Amino acid sequence: MLKRGMTLAEVVMAIAVIAFCIPLILAATGAAHRSRQDAEADTRSSWLVRDVQRRINNEWSEILQPFVPKISFPFPSEDSSEATMELAYKQDGTLITAEANDHAVYLVTAEARAYVPDANHSTPSSLALITIQIQYPAKASPNHRKKLTYRFVSARDGIL
Repeated sequence: MLKRGMTLAEVVMAIAVIAFCIPLILAATGAAHRSRQDAEADTRSSWLVRDVQRRINNEWSEILQPFVPKISFPFPSEDSSEATMELAYKQDGTLITAEANDHAVYLVTAEARAYVPDANHSTPSSLALITIQIQYPAKASPNHRKKLTYRFVSARDGIL
């Protein structure tokens, strides 16, 4: 006579295999998702840096127009050797106004400092040291945000 069904040992063994494999599969899926998000953010940050560089270049070109006595970022003011600009971007990389800042995913801070080439020269040259820091996700607390920092030296006459 043929017996149908499974023994208790087979059922326990199947449950043990499932209990062992499912957490591993979920952990691998979560790690892959985080890795994809980080790769997307790294790619997006390089686009955002180029956008901020373009904005800085536009500010410089407006400053250098003749007969326009405007001094703004990225030129430091007379009483300070640095200037700061803060921007917020959505997930797709579009700039957000200050009023819509709750939808921000990327927070960008750009700082410009008068560049002094070495310690022997105390007077700043016509160069500026630009530091752009991108933090994401914006909704996370500042301690839990990932930070990407980009630095470059640029001519202060608007040519990047």
